[in-house]
Amino acid sequence: MKNTPKLIMASALAAALASGTAMAQFDSGSNGSYGPMNITSNTTLQLPEDGVFHCTTITIASGATLKFSKNSANTPVYLLATGDVTFTGVNGIPSIDVSGFGGVGVAGGAGGPGGFDGGQGGAEPGDGAGPGGGAWGWTGDSGPWDNKPNELPYRGAAGYSNRPANTNQSVTGGAIYGNALLIPIIGGSGGGGGKTETLQYSWGGGGGGGAVVIASNTRIVFPTNGYSVVLANGGSGTQSGNSPAFGGGSGGAVRLVAPEIRGSIDIRISAANGQGPSGGGMGKIRIDAINRGALQLINNDGFSAQYASFGSNMVVFPPNFPILRIKQVGTEIISDTQIDPVFVLFPAGSTEAQTVRVIVKDFNTSVPLRAVVTPQNGSKQTFDFTVDNSAGGSSEGSVQVNIPAGVASRVDVWTR
Repeated sequence: MKNTPKLIMASALAAALASGTAMAQFDSGSNGSYGPMNITSNTTLQLPEDGVFHCTTITIASGATLKFSKNSANTPVYLLATGDVTFTGVNGIPSIDVSGFGGVGVAGGAGGPGGFDGGQGGAEPGDGAGPGGGAWGWTGDSGPWDNKPNELPYRGAAGYSNRPANTNQSVTGGAIYGNALLIPIIGGSGGGGGKTETLQYSWGGGGGGGAVVIASNTRIVFPTNGYSVVLANGGSGTQSGNSPAFGGGSGGAVRLVAPEIRGSIDIRISAANGQGPSGGGMGKIRIDAINRGALQLINNDGFSAQYASFGSNMVVFPPNFPILRIKQVGTEIISDTQIDPVFVLFPAGSTEAQTVRVIVKDFNTSVPLRAVVTPQNGSKQTFDFTVDNSAGGSSEGSVQVNIPAGVASRVDVWTR
């Protein structure tokens, strides 16, 4: 994968910068069917299958935190409003949290909505999921597990805006991916699973931070007396505060879009639950507005604000979005209505050589793709191929991959 691919998973980038009149008539994409969203206390909402809340207005009250239960497709969160989005911060901090989770024992931590899971730890650990997933390896370099075999590398934290800064992860750290516009928006990747001489310290990798778009036809207002918080941190790949820079999930992605954005906001997209670049890849922040002169971006964690970009790209869902989807893996036909991630489990004794077939639509060019097979145990494998869509419309292509028999594996196809 190139250093900064404009990643397309089930969708593609086809946006143009808006100008004058178009920006003044900005449409967030909300049809208002949800009505007003009023969050007055700590609340967890089930994410719709398409990830979109079509609100009239959105209000997050002082001291209230809004979280989400992921949908089956693990889409990003889209909080869209025809009217104002307001965070009120008089006596407490209003917040939205789409962070990933730390590993629990040998189990990898779950990614936030739109983020990817950490790799499994144990005797047969696995790589973290996602385009920047960290590779499995030795748990860490301090504590009761520091007797690492020379031939085994340390496990890697996930990448996103950057690769992990820790030099012990030069081989296993995850890759850089994504684009500054956050169209399409994608969350953080999972950290690699850990292995030691005992299962007690063979921890799973941290999950990647989630992804959220907050958009309003009118304005987004944060407190001026105090501040609000949007959290999309990656999960920690460690426990008990030991070796915090190993196996962490990368930070997620936060995008704000409205004609006017004002007030004080602390957006955190840190790796490994606040460890910063040493703990893995930082996420991405994008703020698009016509008027943001009264906006103050706070940098309380000391890392996140420097990964923000600003502009006036006033679009949430670009028209004529290209499409990429998996049609078939081996003998398994993938329904054209399926939006879930593709997992396969071929019986023991099956041939490892399998064919992945894909459909691409409306790219209008030759499309370089990468198929990625991430088994629950062991290392991921990548397979590059190209599909010619220069005539437009719909085209099909295929690539032969290796999928281990008897092991549950995730199959992804991304642009590169």
